[in-house]
Amino acid sequence: MEAIELREKWKKSIKTVDVRFLQMVDALYEGYFKNEVVAYHPDGTPMTRQEYKTALDIAESQIEKGDFMTAEEFEKEEN
Repeated sequence: MEAIELREKWKKSIKTVDVRFLQMVDALYEGYFKNEVVAYHPDGTPMTRQEYKTALDIAESQIEKGDFMTAEEFEKEEN
């Protein structure tokens, strides 16, 4: 089956499956995309979706704590 046919099949089937089946499909979906490369570390190594989310959580926490440098401070440091 082609992707279009599979999507149509699942659109119709989604209303008839039980919650356990939906949970299994959701776990499969999350596992599939969790290890997908979505960005790269500064050294060029790949970063998975999970690693990217963790990095964003850490960055948000640092910002909330005031642990950051302004663009002007960064430019001065580079010179």
